[in-house]
Amino acid sequence: MINLCNVLNSSTRLQVHAHWKPIADSTFRMHKMFPEHIELFNLSPIQPIKEYQTDAFNAFLPPSTVMVGDVWELDANSVVSFLRQFHPGATTNLGYGEEGAFACLRANSSNYAEIAFRIHAEFTLKSAAYQEWQEANDETESEARFIPSQFSGKILINLKSGTVRAFSLALPSRNSNVDLNAYGGADMIFVPRMELLAVDETDQDDIAWDTAITTEEAYRALELKFYKFAEIDWLPVDEAVAQAKATNRPIHSILVWGCLDDESC
Repeated sequence: MINLCNVLNSSTRLQVHAHWKPIADSTFRMHKMFPEHIELFNLSPIQPIKEYQTDAFNAFLPPSTVMVGDVWELDANSVVSFLRQFHPGATTNLGYGEEGAFACLRANSSNYAEIAFRIHAEFTLKSAAYQEWQEANDETESEARFIPSQFSGKILINLKSGTVRAFSLALPSRNSNVDLNAYGGADMIFVPRMELLAVDETDQDDIAWDTAITTEEAYRALELKFYKFAEIDWLPVDEAVAQAKATNRPIHSILVWGCLDDESC
């Protein structure tokens, strides 16, 4: 067991860089349909570089002692402040989908600890032109929303100095990775990069972990906190039919519009 509650005790600051590339692809090209609303979708970090006090990263630490592989819930109000480096409209109160933020202790040594995390959030987009459209169409309740599939990331902590050695938070770069809601409709879009990144260049010691799980195992544990169906062994139709015949059991089939696993969500 390890207690990480009070390890970030340094008065140092960490410079975090924000990267947000333009929309590269979409299903219905909603962001191109209304040239007069180009400002609404011309998205870039409101703070390309921001310095954080070390204690701000306490938002990702567990409330009590943990072991490698343990998962805990994060306070959404604390972690959303990092997302507001991208855009002031960041919120973890979702219109649709599974809300929440969770973290997992991925690895531990005498001098370092690495935490993996996953956050579900969205961004309310605003512009003068969109407000005029809402009023003209009596759609004042219809907010424009930019809804990433998820944010995943890691924080590497130097236990000896009480500092953050590295921090990353990113939208998975896969097509499609964002839902866009506006004008009373929806679109699925691809954003090549949306990431917060920081590295303490003065801390470059080699790390030999005493205990660790793989990154894939950590993110799998986090996925299970959001989606109960992730526990199900989904099979292709032909394999399901063969197994049903072999075991003399019925097939439960589900037709959905969207994704069933974390590889495409």
